[in-house]
Amino acid sequence: MPKTVLHNIAPAPVRDVLPEPFASPESGSPATRRLLALLILIVGAVLPVVIAAISAHTPLTRNIHIEAYRYGFSPSRIHANRGDRLRLTFSTRDTGQSFFFQDYDLHVSITPGNKLVSVQRLSRPDDPPALMETVEIVAGLPGWQGRLICKSQFRNHTYNGPLHGTERGEVIVSPNFLLYGALGLLAAIPLAGLIMAGRRPTGVPQSRPLNLFRLFPWLKRVVKAPSFQFNLTLPMLGVFWLIILTGLFGTKVAGRNAGPMIIWVLWLSALIILLVPIGGRIWCTVCPLPLLSEWLQRLRLTRNPAESENKTPRRIFGVPLIWPAWLSNAWPRVLLFLLLGTFSTTIVALPPATSWMLIGLVILAIVTSIFPEQRLFCRYLCPINSYISLYSTTGRVTVRSVSSQTCSGCTEKFCLTGSVKGWGCPYGLCVGEIDRNNDCGACMECVKTCAYDNVAVFWRSEGWDKDVASYGEVWQAIVMFALACLYSIINQGAWDKIRDWTDLVDKGNWGTFSIYALFVWVACLGLLPLLWYLLTRIGIGISGSRLLPDTQFRTTSASLIPLGMAFWIAFALATVSSMMTFLLQSLSDPFNWGWNLLGMAGSRWHIIWSPAIPWLQVACVLTGAAYAMRTLYGCWLDARSERRRAILGSLPLGSFLWMAAAGMIFFFAG
Repeated sequence: MPKTVLHNIAPAPVRDVLPEPFASPESGSPATRRLLALLILIVGAVLPVVIAAISAHTPLTRNIHIEAYRYGFSPSRIHANRGDRLRLTFSTRDTGQSFFFQDYDLHVSITPGNKLVSVQRLSRPDDPPALMETVEIVAGLPGWQGRLICKSQFRNHTYNGPLHGTERGEVIVSPNFLLYGALGLLAAIPLAGLIMAGRRPTGVPQSRPLNLFRLFPWLKRVVKAPSFQFNLTLPMLGVFWLIILTGLFGTKVAGRNAGPMIIWVLWLSALIILLVPIGGRIWCTVCPLPLLSEWLQRLRLTRNPAESENKTPRRIFGVPLIWPAWLSNAWPRVLLFLLLGTFSTTIVALPPATSWMLIGLVILAIVTSIFPEQRLFCRYLCPINSYISLYSTTGRVTVRSVSSQTCSGCTEKFCLTGSVKGWGCPYGLCVGEIDRNNDCGACMECVKTCAYDNVAVFWRSEGWDKDVASYGEVWQAIVMFALACLYSIINQGAWDKIRDWTDLVDKGNWGTFSIYALFVWVACLGLLPLLWYLLTRIGIGISGSRLLPDTQFRTTSASLIPLGMAFWIAFALATVSSMMTFLLQSLSDPFNWGWNLLGMAGSRWHIIWSPAIPWLQVACVLTGAAYAMRTLYGCWLDARSERRRAILGSLPLGSFLWMAAAGMIFFFAG
């Protein structure tokens, strides 16, 4: 059954303590306030850019020596003024390396002990390479579009070990219009929000979600088919075993192995960018992980045996054991996700490690199937669900009752217990009590079992589930938020020293890795929650509110969801853009047996939308920051709260969210 959501306590009316001008942004018509807010946003974005353009420095000629090594460059970050003539020389510290600089149409191959390097233009791959000692480039790309490109990454395109692909460096061109404009816009967002903020409207109904069954009658027939979920999960199961087999028996180079490429590039990016933000829990509908364990419990994969025999539903098979109450929460899956996240570099770099991880998850699902409860693995242990359940709150697709009155009058509760038409809810839910996406796995059994045809799939065009039901979900939001920042810094940053500290695959740095792992666990489980709680207490103190600190600590954690999700999407966009060529290569020859199924086995590496990546990432952060601050303000405001006290209460936590967003903007753009 879904957990009861504890609602916040509204503060008692108290005397206003702020001067009237601070309280008056609500004055004026809505159109006037919108126009003023838009003007603030435009000025915030444009003014820093103008100042940066005016203060631009005179171009110079600079000599820069770049040393390549496993796994990095020195220097890894090059700051230049637009128009600077950069005279680059190269050397390698160990084996042969390369300098792949797509934005500047440059690929340099470096040989040990040789000052001459082989230079080739990426736009003319068939031309013979030229040997030269110095390579000259002009900082800043030509044309008006080139003036918008202020950050470009160079990489190593020569395989030199299991962590190949992590080597990268950056050229930052000043004036950095993207960085200054984004930070200015970020500073303007709270001011614009202050203009637009008002008392939460009461009695104004939100638009009704769109009933997809009513819009597409054929969809309802498809979902009600007894073999609906089996027909979807069977192809996924085939892909699942392909990933395992290629990871175990394919090439040991992760960037050429179809297993890691499918799961860590294609699937993970699709999950982060599309499936969860749009589909909510739709991946759980087709996930193959619980399929074998579900077969063991039901002794069927498709039809309910009661349907063919016209009997009452048969029980779920299992040993008469009771799942421990202390494991019936979000904590186990959060800790498992944090554990996998700590060892993520090793798992991604070693294809067999990816395969054994998936095998381990299947075994864990099978072991938990001995309990006579369905999908215990999915509900409490699945680390993937730790991500999906949190961010599915923003999803557009939902499974809900058509009429709440019909559910209130239902005494049979077939959606929970099952009927001759389908199994009982594997997640232990009654449809009439579902008011958020976190718990429902979208298995569609309730659509089949409901005797009143009162369950449908809806599309909501506005709003999302902001309720945080337990403290386990608070830590879930904090851990996901922290790991999004950590993954970006480690995997997409120019600081190779950090990657060296976590390198167990090639260098076996167990000492520094242990320190890193301890820091990650202490920060995620202790320091960040403590900081969030202290900032909550400060907000209550300066606002003079009578809100309960513990309850408000839980409630305000909802504001971490949009910002954390924005960080994850920014991370995934850069990953899929840079690795798409390798994905197509590996799919063309999944076992490295000389196949060319898609005609892409010998294709040249190309980063999709390379100049646009920082812009897309910054746009994600700004969008997430705006929604996070809006959510935070709503967490301090209810129908009886004072607007000014809600603003004051939001200040400490809002400052934290603002600084986190500013830090990630600086990371992505400058």
